[in-house]
Amino acid sequence: MAVRLGLALGSGSARGLAQIGVLKVLDRAGIEVGAIAGTSIGALIGGAYAAGVSPLEMEELALSVNVKRLVSLADIARPTTALVNGARVGEFIRDVVGGMSFADLSVPFECVAVDVTDGQAVVLREGDLASAIRASVSTPVIFAPVERAGRLLVDGAVLNPVPVDVAWGMGADTVIAVTNLGIPRSAVLTFSNDLPEGAIEVGRIKRAGLPEIVYSRVFAAVMDTLRSPSVFQLATGSIDLMQRELSESRLGAADLVIAPRIDDVAYYSFYEAEKMIAAGEKAAEAAVDDIRALVSARAPSPGDRALQAPRPTQTDTSGGAPCTMPC
Repeated sequence: MAVRLGLALGSGSARGLAQIGVLKVLDRAGIEVGAIAGTSIGALIGGAYAAGVSPLEMEELALSVNVKRLVSLADIARPTTALVNGARVGEFIRDVVGGMSFADLSVPFECVAVDVTDGQAVVLREGDLASAIRASVSTPVIFAPVERAGRLLVDGAVLNPVPVDVAWGMGADTVIAVTNLGIPRSAVLTFSNDLPEGAIEVGRIKRAGLPEIVYSRVFAAVMDTLRSPSVFQLATGSIDLMQRELSESRLGAADLVIAPRIDDVAYYSFYEAEKMIAAGEKAAEAAVDDIRALVSARAPSPGDRALQAPRPTQTDTSGGAPCTMPC
């Protein structure tokens, strides 16, 4: 009976692209992932991996997202519930994972959203995959919420930015958490790229051509407008601080944490994918030997298998009880 390794992939917006680098390293090392729980960007990357999209394919897609592509995904909404409708983002997600349902996935996967009508964390594990991921990435104020199964859902990071408890609940024997929110303060075994500023080496430096420079300046101008204290900066800054604090209580329940150092990347800088993926690779490479040791230590001997009891699900400390019914 093989040890079931669970991954808890956390939130962090553009910084979450580092998770692609982590998955690249696990694949290269031949470390099999048996269950994935994801929140926000972790839901997108984890869901894609569970759907059979390889880390190399994800990397290729991430590197193709320049400023022009990023702007094209922003379908501006009327300022009632959010800045962006999110329909184009939903189409992008469906292009990545196709029309798959949770039942079609090659690796068990669950993702977290929050129902704003009752304040509960909702674990999505059935039905259409793309709409579940779209719900999990719906950052409040930035993206419009998603209506699904009678619930009004927003980003799971509001209550559970690193879903370690969900990974345990899926029957994992050991859980590795990947956080994009900085080095945790809790006393848990943690690995990072831990390099001085600018020390992350990438293969090829792309020179910006005239179209890229123009779009970069236009995008910067738009963001400067949105950065008024009443809109973009307050929203993203407040969400980031909230996620960092909430993640501390979650990470302590993991066996091991991978925490790439990418604090200098802006919330929306998806066009810096090369840097973030490289950071994720460096951090995961440092952890490979310890992950193998954990998996080996949890492997039961033949005489122990009949005595093994399932590990209990971690207690939720978010203030909102998780939805345990199929959602």
